[in-house]
Amino acid sequence: MKINPITNPNVLMSYQTAKLAPEKTNVMSKRDEVTFSDEALSFSKAMADAKDKLEVRTPEERARIADITTAVRQGTYRIDSDKVAEKILESIPGWK
Repeated sequence: MKINPITNPNVLMSYQTAKLAPEKTNVMSKRDEVTFSDEALSFSKAMADAKDKLEVRTPEERARIADITTAVRQGTYRIDSDKVAEKILESIPGWK
């Protein structure tokens, strides 16, 4: 196999020029910024307060939820696949 030399000097010159050109770096980086109005913030707080008041949980339910949340975060929560399958089958009308 024979490789012909580059005969066009412009090609070689543009390659060398591009190779020697310093890389451009963006010194200043802009950040996106979001600003919420006072009305939006008060609405959000009101919605959170309403949600808390509508959600009624017993202390036992809250403790169970906290235990499950901790186990999930620690990676120790295990799901019983037999119970899951049983619940799925029970939800099918006419099963059993």
